[in-house]
Amino acid sequence: MRSRERKWGLESPVAGIMLIGLRAYQLTLSPVFYALGIRCRHEPTCSHYSMDAIRAQGPWRGGWLTLGRLGRCRPGGTFGVDPAPREQNEAPWWAVWRFRSKPGRMTDDRLPPADRADDKDM
Repeated sequence: MRSRERKWGLESPVAGIMLIGLRAYQLTLSPVFYALGIRCRHEPTCSHYSMDAIRAQGPWRGGWLTLGRLGRCRPGGTFGVDPAPREQNEAPWWAVWRFRSKPGRMTDDRLPPADRADDKDM
């Protein structure tokens, strides 16, 4: 069985056009925003997240995941490490709100034990 994947792992020309547009943004507007002090709150940056999501999920799901990420990147929004999902879940194509699973949070069980602050002062 032959794979339909192309040079960059793309299955559609729409994904290629989206990736070219994102790369153009990275080379032109992104340095201008950075010089003005406007920086992404997440790692990887939103444009890299978008490129990863489109490559892994395709243009439809990757586009919706990108819009969700841009919605989280606002004052009062999330920050930190937020990689694009690598595998597709079983959500139907029309249930765009279920494309991204809930991010994992560290619970008390997984946190390392803290030392007492009193002991360090002595």
